[in-house]
Amino acid sequence: MLSIFVEVSCGRYLKDECTFCHVYEPLMQMPKSDWHLTPAQAQLMADKIKQVEVLNTLAQHEINLTGGEASQNPDIVDIFKIFKTVTPNVCLHTNLDIKSEETKRWQKLVEIMQLGGRIDITLYPTVWHERQKPLLREMMTLQNKLLVNVVFESVTDLAMQLGLLVDFYRDLKPEVPEIATLLNEYLGKVQYLAENNPDCDETIYTTHMGDTGSFTRSGDFIFGINLLPAFGMDESGRRAMTSNPFPKNPYMLECVAARGSIEIMTVQQNGNMTPCCDVGNLKCLPTFGNLFEDSPQEIEQKFEASRQKIEAGIHKNKANLKTENAGQWVEEGIPPYCV
Repeated sequence: MLSIFVEVSCGRYLKDECTFCHVYEPLMQMPKSDWHLTPAQAQLMADKIKQVEVLNTLAQHEINLTGGEASQNPDIVDIFKIFKTVTPNVCLHTNLDIKSEETKRWQKLVEIMQLGGRIDITLYPTVWHERQKPLLREMMTLQNKLLVNVVFESVTDLAMQLGLLVDFYRDLKPEVPEIATLLNEYLGKVQYLAENNPDCDETIYTTHMGDTGSFTRSGDFIFGINLLPAFGMDESGRRAMTSNPFPKNPYMLECVAARGSIEIMTVQQNGNMTPCCDVGNLKCLPTFGNLFEDSPQEIEQKFEASRQKIEAGIHKNKANLKTENAGQWVEEGIPPYCV
């Protein structure tokens, strides 16, 4: 998947769920004049993606337009159309913190869905009933795929958010029993932990959740859910070594790039490419080139050079984890939790 940042601004930066927003610090470094990716910039990106084999391969899986709040880009529909010339699989991620169906932002999302794009959301409890819930009901009639991200601060918080989704899909008409069943399964497991072991470590949580699936199909509708632990951020905008829900254990990231496989690439708004899901908060120093500035050949060369640097850094990280040096940054600039 290619994850492309198209917008800096987001109405939720200063609201309670986003105290530890993982993209606030890196995005806020950009001047306000550059907050919106322009159609011309999107076209440059699209043309370059087509010329770089590994990027084009990732794009055929999916291009995800994100930010910030992608729907706040005034040209988001035109940008969507441009990336649709690269791949038929283009989605947009939104906080769905939209006042009503009359707003321009919602109407743009509707147009994207009508053009064959998929809209995914992150659940925000403080605006769920007033804003997200009514619009999600409409989305269920306008598209046949949906991925819901649930970012949780604790096991108890996760149980509360899953409860909102269970109630929504239980009452939805027409009925989607398979989605309701999947969510009930998740809720049952999380509620047990919330009641009996709310301060469990990550290993207990993962073992208890077992092989519960992330996707299900109800009729022609494909539904996916992604449970994401929240992280604190330090003054430099770097992600904490441990997650908020599971502070007892370092949260490790398995880096496939070091083993020669790239599954996710993030393209920042200035054209810089970072490996995996690093949107600037991991502060991984090896870069994979710039879509605006580098030629396809230069990008491919930087891919290999950075892969080798990551591989060397991860080897040192693994050694440090066995000693008192766990958590220390190595000279290659690889985050200490990447293995």
